[in-house]
Amino acid sequence: MKFLSIAEIRRREAETIAKEVSGAVLMSRAGAGVARAALRLLRVVGGTHCVLVAGRGNNGGDAFVAARLLLTWGVSCETRLTAPPIMLRGDARSAWEALRAAGAKFRVLDREEDWQETDPARELPPGAVVVDALLGTGSHGAPTGVTAAAIAWIRRAAAAARVLAVDLPSGMDGDTGLAQGAAVSADLTVTLAAPKQGFCEPAAWPLLGRLETVDIGLAAAGGAAGDTPADIGPCDYLAAAELAALRPPRPRMSHKGNFGHVLVIGGARGYGGAPALAALGALRAGAGLVSAAVPAETYAAVASLAPEVMAHPLPALAGTLELAELRAWRGDLSAFDVVVAGPGMTVRTGTREIVDALLADGTPRLLLDADALNVLADWGADATCRARRSPENCILTPHPGEAARLLGTTAAAVQADRPAAVRRLADATGAVIVLKGAGTLVCAPGGRPELNLTGNPGMATGGTGDVLAGVIGSLWGQGLSAWDAARLGVYLHATAGDLAAWELGESALIARDIAARLGDAAATLGWRS
Repeated sequence: MKFLSIAEIRRREAETIAKEVSGAVLMSRAGAGVARAALRLLRVVGGTHCVLVAGRGNNGGDAFVAARLLLTWGVSCETRLTAPPIMLRGDARSAWEALRAAGAKFRVLDREEDWQETDPARELPPGAVVVDALLGTGSHGAPTGVTAAAIAWIRRAAAAARVLAVDLPSGMDGDTGLAQGAAVSADLTVTLAAPKQGFCEPAAWPLLGRLETVDIGLAAAGGAAGDTPADIGPCDYLAAAELAALRPPRPRMSHKGNFGHVLVIGGARGYGGAPALAALGALRAGAGLVSAAVPAETYAAVASLAPEVMAHPLPALAGTLELAELRAWRGDLSAFDVVVAGPGMTVRTGTREIVDALLADGTPRLLLDADALNVLADWGADATCRARRSPENCILTPHPGEAARLLGTTAAAVQADRPAAVRRLADATGAVIVLKGAGTLVCAPGGRPELNLTGNPGMATGGTGDVLAGVIGSLWGQGLSAWDAARLGVYLHATAGDLAAWELGESALIARDIAARLGDAAATLGWRS
């Protein structure tokens, strides 16, 4: 999905309305999407109360529709307006009248003092959700007056509640991603029609929180002159709507052999948790069978964390795996659908020999992570996968430091232009690349990167990358292409991280929490978990 400028979105909206789809219908679709997202968030945090803070434009109208639906679903709702209802116009006024007719609670707080004198910590019950519907894409410049005071109230409320922004956080410029003054910092932004051009800028991410997109049925590209969406920005958006169709089929008459057999190769003395977490991620993402080849002294970690995994302890006198022992256990790995190699291996001679052999042999699908990537870096990116692998059967999952070593540069240089770095790495290695970190990017050789805008800082903890490697490997083994497995894996992993953080808090989040919520993450795509 493309990031679009505000002008392009407005052009599409006008074209849609000209085709006899009324603004009221578009508002109804937008409000329904917001309501569904608010209800999901309430369920995760265990809340039953929603406060919708509405301005007098169409952004407020979307909130009125959402509030009316939430009321019918049994949610306790209160709407707070920054202007008297008499000042509402057009579709927003109609949505307000429908909300009033439904018996909604509301308060008009049209003075700055009204917002300054209320204490959200005392007013809001545990698990409340505050919906920011103050300013839409038509707003420019720093908010002032009662709007600025309402934004300040929402920012205070964030200490006691979760914040959902409608279309974009109030105070943010949709084309630049910047805030010129006070702005809402959301836990979840539900953007309408398409992600805005400014959302691909890192400066926007602390305000956006998790990003979800609601399709309201706008006209597609084409027609009147305007922006050329294909040329906007350095990357595309990793969209849930496009990923939802990728679910691997799971027929009723199935058995474990239908859903892929993943082999995890990893572990070393003191690092037994890494392959265990990768194997756990593979299981939770739906793999039918998962095996793990690990040093004997790390066997217990795998067996205890994931007893469903077929763990194979291999002799490792120095505490690390050796190619000879791997070959003695299983000379041919082609029976496995996917091999995930690298978690916890450490960079030793044995690791180098194993990675070299995996690249050369007939393993149908190979995902290299962690120390396997550091081995590649010693050889140089141009001489690694491209010579021995096609893009369909090699995935690399580096963090910025590993990507920098592969490219012969610095982590700071990678972070300075992540889209350029991931494209360069995909083209150099001939592999599908997952560049991890805030704003994870997925790129195939010769392709355009896709940017993930889900996930949170709580995921910056040991083991989360191991879980991700297992998730991607699992999806790949279930029949998805390398490109689709990487994209879907990134989304599910980050979504599970968001669900865990909303429930537990970011600081308390650990890698196993992400694995445990992968089923719930799949449910956000409309799949039965």
